[in-house]
Amino acid sequence: MNNVAKIRTFPSVGDVAMMLLLFCVTQLVVGLLLRVVGIVAPVTSAIDAVDVETYMGEQLALGRYTAMAYPLLMLSSIAVLWIYARLRGGKRVIRIRHSASGLNPTVVLVGVLWLFSSQIILEPLVELLPENPGQGLGRGAWACFTAVVTAAISEELLCRGLLFEVLNKRWGVKSSIFFSALFFGLIHFDPATAVIALVAGMIFGVLYVRTSSLYTTIIIHAINNALAFALISFGVGDISFEEVVGGGVLYYILYGVAVAIFVACSVEAYFKVFKKKKQISE
Repeated sequence: MNNVAKIRTFPSVGDVAMMLLLFCVTQLVVGLLLRVVGIVAPVTSAIDAVDVETYMGEQLALGRYTAMAYPLLMLSSIAVLWIYARLRGGKRVIRIRHSASGLNPTVVLVGVLWLFSSQIILEPLVELLPENPGQGLGRGAWACFTAVVTAAISEELLCRGLLFEVLNKRWGVKSSIFFSALFFGLIHFDPATAVIALVAGMIFGVLYVRTSSLYTTIIIHAINNALAFALISFGVGDISFEEVVGGGVLYYILYGVAVAIFVACSVEAYFKVFKKKKQISE
């Protein structure tokens, strides 16, 4: 009876705010502990401030640091939020879905197209927002592993596997998709990345519900991060899509294609997820 009562009152809006606060505090505390034991991010220079060899050496050192620090930061945060959810909501409040349907290549392809088209559409807005001039993940194989494997798995475990499932116990699918996506955006901290992450989080949430599997979102997340890392590694990470295609008529045609893809994927998602669930409930 006690567990049932907990589930009926958890999570509240205050619980979601507390989980976001716990995430930030855990990141800060673990970061300080790493410094205490001597695991400190290397100093890096701007690319135009030093010679190429020095710059790449600093970036490779940063990549090795993030490969060590990032999983500790994220796993600690996931553990803290999992403990909080168990204490507040009871033992059955979290159920991570991992159906084999999440490995469906067609769904993965649709998800990739949906995600990439959303980023093209959002680009004019994102360019107006301030970006955090942080160090990033660095360069090299270790940084690539962090971006493509560690980040994709840990962020999906946190936002879809844990937070979505916690919210869905009480708030329902639509609200859970939105607020887990909002959480996903906020933990990226700077406004430009947060907007992209918010929309990406909603796409991931819909695909998670559609396939009942975290495999789908992890794979698509990894593909997205791999492309972003490749662009940064080749020195074109800061170049907009408009600049890549040379602007003009071609850009507007491709932008229109992106809008069409995004709308088509959204309509399909409505009939595959929300309309289907509505019919089942009736």
